Amino acid sequence: VPPGWSYECDMELGRFLYDHSEKKLQHMDCTKEHINSIEVSSQTEDCAAAHLTDNLTYTFWESSGPPGQHWVRLNMKKGAIVKRLWLILDGQSSSYVPRRVAVYGGTLSRLQHLRTVLINENSYQNVCILRDMKTHMPVLEIRFLECRDQGYNVRLQGIKIMSFWEWDLILNADMFQPGRLVRYPLLEGVDADVLYRRAVLIQRFVQLLESVLCYLIPLSEDSIGTFNALR
Repeated sequence: VPPGWSYECDMELGRFLYDHSEKKLQHMDCTKEHINSIEVSSQTEDCAAAHLTDNLTYTFWESSGPPGQHWVRLNMKKGAIVKRLWLILDGQSSSYVPRRVAVYGGTLSRLQHLRTVLINENSYQNVCILRDMKTHMPVLEIRFLECRDQGYNVRLQGIKIMSFWEWDLILNADMFQPGRLVRYPLLEGVDADVLYRRAVLIQRFVQLLESVLCYLIPLSEDSIGTFNALR
């Protein structure tokens, strides 16, 4: 531990890393840049999966099958980390609008539950279902557990992601220039190399914690509040 360092300094350094370690995103919509391919559980003839990313307001993807078995699978490009994931809903047909959605991530053979979202009844367009991922997920799978008005199939106008590359998170001592530390008084005056070494330690701890957290605190698929409370 650096001389004179405290827990409050670690907290302030953590806030600094959160604010500065990710480069400013150049594009709000990174869907086509960061997704390799999209798979769906089923589709109708005129409403195929390709419509999820065509950015057209009059086209849709629509599932075709029994309720509770619809999904959209995003195969991400290597190194892409999702900052935000939105569903673009078709609010004109209530029974086709998803009401409860679960998001899974990881490798295809070992997908882990990330979040379950209950979509507000007043939501008719863009709904954010995942945010602030810190690691690359090769596959993201959106499972539609329930539709409004006991609907059977899902209809989406599209999906949208805001993401960045994992190499944008690489730490270096140049991050800790005095001009960047003005809003972090506990870090001002601390040598940049000391801050860098402490930041590496925090990042290693976070990676270790995230790798075992799912075994320490199991999350129920049907729980809405547990995820936010844990976060």
